[in-house]
Amino acid sequence: KADEMAQIMLDIILPDYPFESGDEVVALLSGLGATPVMELYILYNKVADILNEKGIKVYRSYVGNYFSSLDMMGATLTLMKLDAELKELIDEEADSMGFKQFRSEI
Repeated sequence: KADEMAQIMLDIILPDYPFESGDEVVALLSGLGATPVMELYILYNKVADILNEKGIKVYRSYVGNYFSSLDMMGATLTLMKLDAELKELIDEEADSMGFKQFRSEI
C-alpha cells in the first residue's frame, strides 16, 4: 500500500513543477491526525526511494502531524524545490508555537 500511495502522490506532484534529476528538495509529509507516525515514516521511506531513483535529492525532510484535521486518516505530501537562497533559509532556526527547528552544524 505505501508503495502505491507514494507512487500516486509523486505521479501527480513531480510533473506539475516540473522536478528533474539533480534537483534538491525539502519534503514535508504531514499526517491528518489519525495516521500513526510510524505509518507516515513508512510512506516517507517509499517517497524518498522513488525520489532517489529519479535523481532528486531530499535535502531536508519533515514527517509528522503538521496539518491535522481532527483525527482524519491520510497524509499530505509537499515538495519544495530548492535554490541557493531557499537552501540557506531552510537551514535557519525556527521557534513558533507550532514548529521548532534548531540549526544543525553537521
